[in-house]
Amino acid sequence: MVRLKARWKPLAAAALVLALGGWWWKKRRATAADGGPAVVKVERGDIEVHFVDSGELAPKTFVDVASKVSGRVIELTVDEGARVRKGQKLAVIQPGRTEAEAYVPTTLTAPIDGVVMRYQDRSSGNPQEGRLSKLGEYVTGLMESQTPTYLLTVADLSRLIVKMKISEMDVLKLKEGMDVKVTIDALPGQDFPSKITLVSPQAEKDGNNLKSFKVEVTLLKGDARLKPGMTARVDGLLDSRKQVLKASLSAVFEEAGKEFAYVTGAGEPKKSELKLGLRSEMDVEVLEGVKEGDKLLTEKPESKKKP
Repeated sequence: MVRLKARWKPLAAAALVLALGGWWWKKRRATAADGGPAVVKVERGDIEVHFVDSGELAPKTFVDVASKVSGRVIELTVDEGARVRKGQKLAVIQPGRTEAEAYVPTTLTAPIDGVVMRYQDRSSGNPQEGRLSKLGEYVTGLMESQTPTYLLTVADLSRLIVKMKISEMDVLKLKEGMDVKVTIDALPGQDFPSKITLVSPQAEKDGNNLKSFKVEVTLLKGDARLKPGMTARVDGLLDSRKQVLKASLSAVFEEAGKEFAYVTGAGEPKKSELKLGLRSEMDVEVLEGVKEGDKLLTEKPESKKKP
């Protein structure tokens, strides 16, 4: 199966180039072992074009918890990783800055069933290290500030998503409802059936003024081993052809907007114009120009000089 990488990371791209280069060199040496030019055979087979990209696991549903009033944390009943039920007490806030201010304490409760996590500020687009409020800490309330102090986050980890940022060159390949496969680096060899559930209609810009689109992939089944922040890789089939005539792209040459192959056999190589179909990274569907079993040169034949 051949995959089309949607957005290459520099190191990954370099590694792939080296791997493909090594594979191609071995194949070429084997083909040209008799000292003749390297050739590839036209054959029947499947061609698949894939979208492949990576992101991070995140909870689909979560709530950042803050107090309505400003005050000091006088009771904290949960810690990171605790499982809580909706309505369960999380913390108690004593309004005011001094003990002399005898306001009625405010109790914070869990807004949903879930797991207690550290709060992360996502406003910058680059979340920093998460934080969990401590006993005795003074917090700013929602009623007094547009930037309140969030004590913690409660997240439903039964439904996870993969959050990705996709370039404007690749986002048009994707659509909501598209079936994809997710693999997790920490769980090699295991696939998680998933669907694309969000393709943002609007681009975002990063600090380098590069545009990208937010895409979310929802895992269809939960797994207790999966944790937010794990690296996830998404693979979606974009197009495929079954048992079609195909040839290696190494044997296809372009001249004046047309594509050709050089068929070798008895006598001089024959230049044949091609009509091509679906392309993957390594192969291309051949609609016209050559037939099954033909041997094609991977280099243009040298022109014979007239005496």
